[in-house]
Amino acid sequence: MSLVSWIECMARRKTSRLVLGAFLLLPASAHAQTWNWKVEDVDLAGMGSSIAADQDGNLHVSYYVPQGGQIKYGFRPVGGSSKWFTMVLEHNLGVLETGITLDTAGNPHICYTPRIMMYAHWDGHKWSKQEVDPGSGLIAYICSIKVSPDGKPMITWYLESGTFLRYAILQDGLWVARSLDGESLPGKWSSMALDAKGNPKVAYSHFPLGQLKLASFDGKNWSTQMVDAFDPMPNTGGQKGMGNSLVLDAHGNPIISYYDEESLKLARYVDGKWKKEVVESLPPFGKWGWKSFRSSLVLDSKGNPHVGFESLQGLEHAWWDGKQWRTQILARALGITYFDNSMTIDKDDTLYMTYRDPADGSLRLAVGRTAPAAETAQADKLKSSH
Repeated sequence: MSLVSWIECMARRKTSRLVLGAFLLLPASAHAQTWNWKVEDVDLAGMGSSIAADQDGNLHVSYYVPQGGQIKYGFRPVGGSSKWFTMVLEHNLGVLETGITLDTAGNPHICYTPRIMMYAHWDGHKWSKQEVDPGSGLIAYICSIKVSPDGKPMITWYLESGTFLRYAILQDGLWVARSLDGESLPGKWSSMALDAKGNPKVAYSHFPLGQLKLASFDGKNWSTQMVDAFDPMPNTGGQKGMGNSLVLDAHGNPIISYYDEESLKLARYVDGKWKKEVVESLPPFGKWGWKSFRSSLVLDSKGNPHVGFESLQGLEHAWWDGKQWRTQILARALGITYFDNSMTIDKDDTLYMTYRDPADGSLRLAVGRTAPAAETAQADKLKSSH
C-alpha cells in the first residue's frame, strides 16, 4: 500500500480537528497586494519545518516537536480539505532541523539533524531510518535533500566538529560521503537542486569570509564558483549567503535567494555571469540569531520567483510580477521571532508556506492564491490616489 493510500484509508476512519481561517495580510510596502492567503492549523507544535507538494497536489511536511524530541511527518491530501494527518517517526531526540523531498513516485524522503545526520524514507510499504556518514563528527544547522530521477537520495549538511560542508549519495545501499569545502566554516546554510541529468548543485554560505558560493557536479567532477563576496566598504551588505535557497530555471540556470546583513537578495546566473539584486532592504539585524536567516525560493509556471522569508518585521512573501518586486507581510514578528518557514508551489501556482506561529508555537500552513484582477486593479487605484 502506498503512503497516500494508507493515509486516505485513515482519513475515512477519523475526522480532523484542524480548522481553516483567514490569513491577515499586512502591507510591507506601497505595492498593491495581489495574493490572498488563508491559514490552516497543522499541529499544536512544530519547528524547523520543510514542505513539498507532489504531482497530484498532496502536501508533505517534516518538522520537529520539542516536547518529547520528536521528528514528525504530516500529510494533507489534495481536494481542498484542510485535514492534516501526522505521525511520529522518532522521539527522544535533541534539537534538530529537517528537510523533505519527494521521489518520482511521490514518496517522501527526509533528512534531520539531531547532532548526527539522519535519513528517513517511505518505500511504499513502511518507513525506514538510518544514520548517514556515522562517526564523522557532530553536525548542526540546516540539511538539504533531493532524490535523483533514478531514485538515489542525496543530502548536504554542515559538519560542526570538522567545519566541513558534507555531501552524501546513497548508491547500491551504501552512503558515499565526501567534503565539498573545508576552508574556514563553509556550509552552515546550504541548499541543493538537481539538473536535468540528476547532477547536484549546492549553494552554500562561507564563514567567516562572508561569501556565497555554488558547488556543481557535472557527472565526473565537482567545481566551485563565487556568487557574492564580502565587501569591507560601508553599505555593501557585510556577510553574504545566509539562509540561502537554490532552484534551477527551465534552462537549468541557478537562481539563489539569500541574505546579507542589510537585505534579502536574489542572484541569477545569466549569460555566464551572476546578476545580483536586492529584493527587499531589511531593518538592522542587531543580535539576531542564526535561525532567523531562512528563505524559501520557488518558481511559478511563468518562471517568476517567489520567496518566503522572515525578518525583524515578520513573515514575508516577495515575488517578481514580471516588472518589479512586490512584497507583503503575512504575520508580524513578536519580539525576536523564529518562524522556521518553508515554501513550495503546486502545478496550479498555489503557494504553501509552513511556519511556526510565534504566539503559541503551533505549526501552521499559509495557502496563497493570486487575487482576482479586479481586486488588484482596485488596490493599484487606491495606491495611486494617496
